[in-house]
Amino acid sequence: MAYFKIEEDRKGNLKARIQVSGKDAKGNPKLYVKRVYNEDNLTPAKFKKYVDKIAAEFEESISEQIKEEQAIIHDKVLTFSELAQEWLIAIKANLSISYYQRAKQTTQLFQEYLEEIGLAKKPISEIKVRDVQLFLNRFITAEKKELKVVSLKKEFPKSISFRALAKEKVIARCSSYVLKRKGGNIAKTTAENICKIHNLDFNEYFEEQPIEKGYSLETIKGHRRALRTLFNEAVRYEWITVNPVCKTKIGTGGGNTCLREIEEKEVFSFAEAKEFLKVLDKLPEDLIFKRVPIKIMFYAGVRSAELNGLRWSDIDFEKRLIHVRRNRLASKEVGVYEKTPKTRTSLRDIPMPDALYDELKNYYKWFSDAITNFEQHLDEYYLAVNLYRSPIYPHTMSSWLKKIERANNLKEVSCHGLRHTYCSFLLSNNVPIQTVSKYMGHSDSTITLKVYSHFIPDTASRAMDAFSKLA
Repeated sequence: MAYFKIEEDRKGNLKARIQVSGKDAKGNPKLYVKRVYNEDNLTPAKFKKYVDKIAAEFEESISEQIKEEQAIIHDKVLTFSELAQEWLIAIKANLSISYYQRAKQTTQLFQEYLEEIGLAKKPISEIKVRDVQLFLNRFITAEKKELKVVSLKKEFPKSISFRALAKEKVIARCSSYVLKRKGGNIAKTTAENICKIHNLDFNEYFEEQPIEKGYSLETIKGHRRALRTLFNEAVRYEWITVNPVCKTKIGTGGGNTCLREIEEKEVFSFAEAKEFLKVLDKLPEDLIFKRVPIKIMFYAGVRSAELNGLRWSDIDFEKRLIHVRRNRLASKEVGVYEKTPKTRTSLRDIPMPDALYDELKNYYKWFSDAITNFEQHLDEYYLAVNLYRSPIYPHTMSSWLKKIERANNLKEVSCHGLRHTYCSFLLSNNVPIQTVSKYMGHSDSTITLKVYSHFIPDTASRAMDAFSKLA
């Protein structure tokens, strides 16, 4: 709304100051000002009417000006940096934090590359296929870099606590676990920082390990996927008609998909699985909080994040089903958080075998013995907990599993490897691929076939037998 004030100058002539409070084209508050002088020597009453008319016209013109500026900004083709900023805000709110962090790294690297070749301030429509391909080629042809890492030569003095180092953020929590094991490597700068704080001789406690590391094919494909998704936004806004990332190539043959077959070393064989279950069954009863969640991964094929997200309200004893409804994860950026599973098909119901049903019944009793009216608070308690029924850190289960396997000389199969084992057992026992895909939470059964088809027994011979019967 327009406001004005009429006053006299030093010579006694009338003048007016009109101001309109509004916002600029970007939505920021702004004050617009116009001055009017009584050049026709109007009377005070007539000058007031004149100023009132000019104020109304000024307010209308400002409104039209803002609309025109907003239209220009709206229709403007953004630079890569501007679009990336919008995109990152959207995926941080709607997708996983880990994906956001990877995408943020990709956009930063690509922005640095665009600054080198002079396209950083140009509209995104000027970025061509060759520009993106040359960016990806940098990772493909990059020489291996020697990493400055060190390992522990001997134990720290008892006065130095790994827990305290992690709590004081001198060292990351996962790195403190690595340091506890001789042979585990950490960054040299981290080791130097520990020595500086605790006045230790670096050469006495640490030794450098020569390690060369290049970019893996999966890392390069990850950068490509992030860029492809971002440029799809430019296609959606009709700034470009073809996504330049889609025409790039990584290596030769095999496409740019990240799907691969699961190797035998990543799963338990039938005999190894029997031995693994025997070891779990021999664990003391006071370690039931470790045994049962590990068996859930083995017997239900849930992802580690899905296991950590399971609450007792998700266990249906009557129908013998496990309802997968959420993930519980950890990130440096936000700490521990929950989100819905990675795809719509990840929201699923998995039947529990008799062995798992019996274990879950015992586990339920273990909770009930310690919690008053437990059956009325099922939605408040997770299944992946510690001795005190408190939820564990999302990466803890992996550490527990590894320790159990090493202590009993078992093959070291990861938490995700238990999921692979579950799938391989179902396929090996001729469970239909559509059913397996449903229980695994895959978005398409072709994914299950692509990754696990070699676990389906006698596929070729059975196909030939089907026709031999006609002879």
